[in-house]
Amino acid sequence: TGLSLAFATIPEELPIVITMVLGLGAYTLSKNNFLVKRIKAAEILGNATVIVTDKTGTITENKMKIVSLYPGSQEEIIKRALGTISPYSLSPMEQEIKNKAAELKIGEVASEIIRQRNLGNGRKTKSIIRKTGDDYELFASGAPEEILAMSQNLGEGVKNKLAEETARGRRVIAVAFKKLSPGEEQLDFSQLEKGLNLVGLISFEDPPRSEVKETIARVAQAGVRTMMVTGDHPLTARYIAKEVGIIREDERVLTGEELDKLSDEDLRQTVKTVSVFARTTPQHKYRIVQALQKNGEVVAVTGDGLNDALALKGADIGIAMGIRGTDVAKEAAEVVLADDNYITITQGIFEGRKFFDNLQKGIKYYLSVKVALILIFLLPALAGIPMPLAPIQIIVLELFMDLAASAGFVAEPKEKDIYTRGPRNPQENIINRLVVRDILIKGAVLFAGVTAVYFYARGRNLTVTESQTFAFAAWIFGHIILAFISRSDKESILAQGPFTNKVMNIWAAGAIGFLVAAIYIPGLHERFNLAYISLGQLVSIAVAMMIIVGLLELRKVVSSGKNKKLATDMAGRS
Repeated sequence: TGLSLAFATIPEELPIVITMVLGLGAYTLSKNNFLVKRIKAAEILGNATVIVTDKTGTITENKMKIVSLYPGSQEEIIKRALGTISPYSLSPMEQEIKNKAAELKIGEVASEIIRQRNLGNGRKTKSIIRKTGDDYELFASGAPEEILAMSQNLGEGVKNKLAEETARGRRVIAVAFKKLSPGEEQLDFSQLEKGLNLVGLISFEDPPRSEVKETIARVAQAGVRTMMVTGDHPLTARYIAKEVGIIREDERVLTGEELDKLSDEDLRQTVKTVSVFARTTPQHKYRIVQALQKNGEVVAVTGDGLNDALALKGADIGIAMGIRGTDVAKEAAEVVLADDNYITITQGIFEGRKFFDNLQKGIKYYLSVKVALILIFLLPALAGIPMPLAPIQIIVLELFMDLAASAGFVAEPKEKDIYTRGPRNPQENIINRLVVRDILIKGAVLFAGVTAVYFYARGRNLTVTESQTFAFAAWIFGHIILAFISRSDKESILAQGPFTNKVMNIWAAGAIGFLVAAIYIPGLHERFNLAYISLGQLVSIAVAMMIIVGLLELRKVVSSGKNKKLATDMAGRS
């Protein structure tokens, strides 16, 4: 009896239930290119209210295609652009330049690289000094506004072409060069990057991924805002953001230079209305994340570079790019996106919501049954009667109950409103006041049903073993019905589809099969302290428990009516 009391009162399987829901949920995500490094991250992701994402390769396909070269000779522009590419360059744009060179039958640059300045530290350009014989040349490429500021031979045509190309959503780089005098090759790049000869502009097309627009609209309907933070030109960023539905025509795009002029308090107000930031650095991204968090947002942020580690660590959920991300970024993040796809992020958010829903359902069901079991132990002590359940029966019940709470609710499909309801309040505990009330009500109803059947058997002057058999059967049927009712607090069993959770169906069939075998197979009922009862009595017990425990379905109808009335009242006021 002491052992069975311990089984009844100690929620020993609760950590296992929680681990199974989150662990199997993380495994499900991994099969969809969403690799969760920390199990808790899968649940937090469902609370996200803002996604701060890159543009290239996340919103877009990252398939760079040269569509325009301006002005003059294509060969000249591509030849000079090759001068800015080292043998180990792997970016999609540089690879496309190499492809274009091969198409134009331009050979690789044979000159030796002496020095180079890479992108970073607030710069959107790169420069390389090459040596050919005794001559030195400097080649530069990158953000047109930086290259134009370094160059001397400018015309209005270049600026007009830049505005035209970026307004069409194309990514544009400028290419320039300069012959160096003897000894200049050792000077600092800041001294050399002046008076360059502008060669031209190269325009790349990188279209948005298919279905991104629909996905952004879907997460917006679910209360999740999408923000785009990119290093691209503001007009390019605006075009892509409009194409995928992040902003409307009249909305503002803020540049990194403008962001630098804002105080932290001003930025907090700005991020409430501005959703696209262009020509930004990783430091800008970190400031944006901080401002959003100070506004009470739960932020999921993407990053791929070494300098993104700060923003990834600072965000509520850091998501590193698996294809183009650095090892540092992947180490700093809680999640690694194997396909670098925005759509995968949003799928992760909805899966995260499902994890939380199923975890809460499993915990509520598990604790409801625990409450009923404890009350059944208290009953004989208060009434001075034999226990409704024998110790061996309680141990058996615990096995079936734990399997339902863990495996059954892990397999529960998404709620139908998961794509339309807003994010959960992150400050809200998984076991709150309403959850406690639900646990107590469900536990009391299950206890009432089992007790009613038990007292009915005792009233018929049945033996203790026969009465316990009635109570045991009532418990098996009752906690199965309770499990199906607990699949949703909003939708009825019929609305959900009683057979949509295959794992729970198998468990229920197994539990009923065990009950029938334990009662009717000779030798088994003695082992489980059960007595033979007629099939009619067994069916009557099942019907009685369906009626008693099934009353909990009426709560859903009443609750649904109240919610509809509240929504109608709020709509009328607005």
